[in-house]
Amino acid sequence: MSCYHLSRFLFDLKMNNEFVRRASNDLDAAMRDYDLSDEERAALKSGDPRQLRQLGVHGMLSLYIKRLSPEFRDNIYWTQ
Repeated sequence: MSCYHLSRFLFDLKMNNEFVRRASNDLDAAMRDYDLSDEERAALKSGDPRQLRQLGVHGMLSLYIKRLSPEFRDNIYWTQ
């Protein structure tokens, strides 16, 4: 199984603030735009970068799932 769509989802979280807002409001709807397996959907919902890395996502890219967590979203790191 390729992790292209999973990586693409995370890349969109990295690059697109509107997508971050959309995914924060309705993660299930945002995931529908990508061809994700049930296991990939569960990993995204967990918010745990380690689960994403186990599915083949690059370690640095997997961290962008944290943009969906309120305690991380407003961190200065993400706004740079």
